[in-house]
Amino acid sequence: MFDPYRRPTVAVIGAGPAGATAAAECSFSGFDTTLFDMRSQIGGHLTAPDAEPVSKHFRYRTPYLKVTKVDGSAASAARHLAAAVNAGGAQFRANTTVTKAAFNEGEGQWEVTFSGADGTTDTERFDILIRATGEASPWIEVPGRPNIAADDLYLHYGAEVVGLPNALFVDGPFPTDRALKRHPLAVFEARGDYARRYARQLEIRGPGALSVKRDKWLVQPGAVRGIRSKLSEFDPAVHTFQRASNYADEARKSARTHVG
Repeated sequence: MFDPYRRPTVAVIGAGPAGATAAAECSFSGFDTTLFDMRSQIGGHLTAPDAEPVSKHFRYRTPYLKVTKVDGSAASAARHLAAAVNAGGAQFRANTTVTKAAFNEGEGQWEVTFSGADGTTDTERFDILIRATGEASPWIEVPGRPNIAADDLYLHYGAEVVGLPNALFVDGPFPTDRALKRHPLAVFEARGDYARRYARQLEIRGPGALSVKRDKWLVQPGAVRGIRSKLSEFDPAVHTFQRASNYADEARKSARTHVG
């Protein structure tokens, strides 16, 4: 019986705290991960020459992400993020602008088009698309709904986009919680960890579209503690999965051959 298997590949767009964390988590778990950013360095706004100092608590709590120390400077915080990405083994595409992302239902993958500093344009396929730019993304095409913008769709627990298969917005709504003063990266870590769990679920199912059921989406909890609690597991009951059509066809062909 034909049983397609491939370890999901992950594209993370945006290398600030949200994107760096998601990329590090996915790559540490063995998923081939590519991190795209328009800047030349990982760290987002922290890499700006006039970046303000950060909290002395600006550091990961997850042991394998906490590679370097942070001294309160923005530069040290950026290095802290970059060290986690590098330790996980994710590939960083610097000075790269993503211009389009369209879902290929036949392959069950996102086709991501991007241009580099030299102006050349290329397209690669990834099983999972993670947005971490912190801004609207008109470059994401909503499958079957050309007149709908991705940013107008609901976010399940502030991370999964209802209406987009294999997609996460880790830069979704952010709470204003006193807990963040002690742990500024707590929400990013929770969403990054969920990205890892999401990739694992797609790996189990094989090539295809993993989506939140439209009647099952739930809003993000209002506090950091609630976010961390909800994102600490993956609930299959509120999701639907459709095998990629190219692989479904191969499965049927293989089954007929086996019976014969």
